[in-house]
Amino acid sequence: MTVSITVRRIAQTRRELAAAAARLFIERGYEATTVEDIAAAAGISPRTFFRYLTAKEEVIDDVLEESVALFTAALDARPRTEPLLESLRAAGRKSLARAVDEGTVELFAVVRRTPALRARWLARYNRYTDLIASCLRERLGEADNAVTADLGAGALIGMMTTVVDHFADTSSEQLAEILDTSFVRFVHGFASGA
Repeated sequence: MTVSITVRRIAQTRRELAAAAARLFIERGYEATTVEDIAAAAGISPRTFFRYLTAKEEVIDDVLEESVALFTAALDARPRTEPLLESLRAAGRKSLARAVDEGTVELFAVVRRTPALRARWLARYNRYTDLIASCLRERLGEADNAVTADLGAGALIGMMTTVVDHFADTSSEQLAEILDTSFVRFVHGFASGA
C-alpha cells in the first residue's frame, strides 16, 4: 500500500512539532512553553500548528506511542526460540538507546511531573498495554489467556516507567544496567534475588 504525499507530509510535520515541543518542554518546562514557541521552533505559524494538533499537550502523543511501538517492534523481531528474558533485554536496550538519543527519557521526566501531560499518558495507558500484550501473547504461549499477557504488559509498562522516572538523570549505561536488573526481577520474581 502506497502512502500518499499528503499523509507523509502530515506525519512529518507532526514529528517536527513533537521534536520541537519536546526540546522546549525539557529546556523551559511545559507551562512556560506556548503554542507560538513550538510553532516558531518548528518553522511554521501558530495557525498551521492548529491544522495538525488541537492543543500543545497533544504533541507528546506521537512521541510516547512511538517509543512503545519501538519496544514492541524490537521485542517482536527477536527469535521466538530465545528466552523471554533475553528478548526483553534486547528490546529494552534498543528502545532505551533510542529514547536516550532522542531525548524521550528527559521528556518522560517532564511528562511525569506535569499534570496535563501525565493525564494524557494515563489516558493512553490501556492502548499501550494492548500493544505490548499482543506482542507478549505469542511469547508467553498464552494465546487463549489474555489476562496473563495483559498482566505482563501492565507490569512491563509499570516497571519501565518506574525505571525511567527514577533514574532519568543517570548515564545511559547505568540506566541500561538498571533496566536489565529490572527485567531479571520481572521474569524471575522480585523475591528471588536473581
